[in-house]
Amino acid sequence: MLKKFTVRNYRQFNEPLEFDLTAGNYAFNPECTHNGLVKLALIYGENGTGKSSLGWALFDLVSHLTDNNFNHYSKYCLNANSIDSFSTFQFDFLFDETSVSYEYQKDEERNLVYEKLTIDKKVCIEYKLNQPFISKLKGSENLNKNINQNQNLSALKYVYNNTNLDKRNKNNKVFVCFMNFINHILWFRSVLDDRSFIGYKKGSENISEQIIKNNQLDDFERFLSDCGLDFKLVKYNDINGSNIGIKFPNKKKPLPFFEIASTGTRNLTLFYYWWKIIQENQVPLLFIDEFDCSYHFALSEKIIEKLKDLPNTQVILTTHNTNLLSNDLIRPDCGFIINGKKIKSLNNLTEKELREVHNLERLYQAGHFNNE
Repeated sequence: MLKKFTVRNYRQFNEPLEFDLTAGNYAFNPECTHNGLVKLALIYGENGTGKSSLGWALFDLVSHLTDNNFNHYSKYCLNANSIDSFSTFQFDFLFDETSVSYEYQKDEERNLVYEKLTIDKKVCIEYKLNQPFISKLKGSENLNKNINQNQNLSALKYVYNNTNLDKRNKNNKVFVCFMNFINHILWFRSVLDDRSFIGYKKGSENISEQIIKNNQLDDFERFLSDCGLDFKLVKYNDINGSNIGIKFPNKKKPLPFFEIASTGTRNLTLFYYWWKIIQENQVPLLFIDEFDCSYHFALSEKIIEKLKDLPNTQVILTTHNTNLLSNDLIRPDCGFIINGKKIKSLNNLTEKELREVHNLERLYQAGHFNNE
């Protein structure tokens, strides 16, 4: 699980921004945490304070550690006011009680110029541009340690792809666990028609075709019904192939689902597509930007309940829906506020002892957490 993330000189984050997921001391809603770390985080903040940028920064490592999907939104990644020529990313993870730290730097062209992997406070791999990399992992001794600087290649990815490490060795096992983790993390957003994703796999798929191909049409219908949307879904074929239609009693032909569905329903369909993958415990870290865009508040709560019950997925969501700031759903250590310079959990933004009976939404709207 992700324990802490720090980024510097990236987009609006000129100074180091530290995202600490250490859990507080609360007894209620224990499913929101795991092993002392926050497992479900809701991030709030005014427009332009860095909610989306935080997600892009968190998932930047997908671009050089994996071959998975990565579409960055802007080539301008360095902070415009900084005199430094590189951005710095620092990740702290916990895998089976073993601490793993991964740090790297990228220049203004988003090329990797430095990286270091530390396991249990011992440097295992270190690489500086134009220098041979160092690897202390058992089984990597005979690798060519010189990387062509024009390839923009990660030493970690190179070792992972070109060795068969003995996993009986603890550090090897943790390294492989770390790389498998990164290869399965997922970021996606559902804002109007911008339904892009980062990580998990290569390429993209047609959602309708996948639901039909996987025989999930009845399950999708039940999912929508559980969310308060009662449709009779059927398969139909057109010049584009198989599609999902809605059958109405007074119509001979089904109407195309995506042509008549509301924005919220289309966004919910995207969630369902990823939900089926996430349910198989294949996504260890999930970030959904503007996760409840176009959702009714009751539907947002239902989605939160579903995500809370995931046993092996750490979930980070951005939202403007203050109705979710409720101790009936989450805890004070699971709500975070970002202001462009800092991000902290609610319990670390006040000297007041926040209890289960407190109304977090009312406190937030009254500006109680703005004193930091």
